Amino acid sequence: MSKLIVIIPYFGTLPHIFKFWLSSAKNNPTIDFLFITDCPIASEANIRVVKMSFSDLRTEIQSCFDFKVSLDTPYKLCDYKPAFGYIFHEYIETYDFWGFGDIDLVYGDLRLFLTNEVLRKYDVISGWGHLTFYRNNDSCNSFFMEEHEGFQYYRDVYQNPKNCAFDEYWHKGVGDAWKSVCPEKVWDSRLFDDVTIPALSYNFKSVFHPEHSENLIFQYEDKKLYRIYTRDGRIIKEQTMYAHFQQRKFLRIGTSDENSYLVVPNAFISTRKVTLGRLRKWGRPQNIRHWIYLKRMSLKKRLSNMRASK
Repeated sequence: MSKLIVIIPYFGTLPHIFKFWLSSAKNNPTIDFLFITDCPIASEANIRVVKMSFSDLRTEIQSCFDFKVSLDTPYKLCDYKPAFGYIFHEYIETYDFWGFGDIDLVYGDLRLFLTNEVLRKYDVISGWGHLTFYRNNDSCNSFFMEEHEGFQYYRDVYQNPKNCAFDEYWHKGVGDAWKSVCPEKVWDSRLFDDVTIPALSYNFKSVFHPEHSENLIFQYEDKKLYRIYTRDGRIIKEQTMYAHFQQRKFLRIGTSDENSYLVVPNAFISTRKVTLGRLRKWGRPQNIRHWIYLKRMSLKKRLSNMRASK
């Protein structure tokens, strides 16, 4: 079995749903997770924690490059994700694949989707910022440095103080370059649910899978994550690789059970029987809540602009 490790440098305040991420990570015991952080996280099972300040990490990353890099805030670390195999090489020597990802999500049974066949055939698994793996070899670990016409060049990105989405598709970043140069080496099956940001939909809508977005919720049980939705008046339940709940800080925590729960559009709640009536209730249009959310975001943006202009 191929050995996999996910590298996560994280600084500041952990997401309020972190305990659910952590439980789902520990429930994937054949995959290791490396945190480089100043947060109160303890090493356990397949979770390794290296305590480090952001300032010290910035110094370490600077030492890897012969030009002045821009890394003023932890958010800029997103652009360095494709370089983690190069930057953190000392931590990944015994692994077949290294990866990066986000922690505002819940994993399902990752090995159900990351099969031996997939790992034998492909060098790039996924390519999205929320979870990607690269084969641990010199060519993959240094690919981010290659210059390809029409795509972002790492020197420009790493000297730019703004976030360039270098780790993502659709921004002429590393993922797009891989697909252009070596498409046969990229596995981008999108067997996960990237939930639409709440500014676009307060309800859960799966960005790449509108076909299973009607009354969509998620259920975590027996170390597996399921998407549950309706189609033609029927309840459909099927496993998903993970669900990414980006920009949903308003998700209420209504359960203390981290191994069995439901995720509905505004909360993590205790497991209960999922009926057609309940699905329709949870999935009903949230027009008023959506309007309030947009108004709050607009007000925060105006206040932020006012402070910046002073």
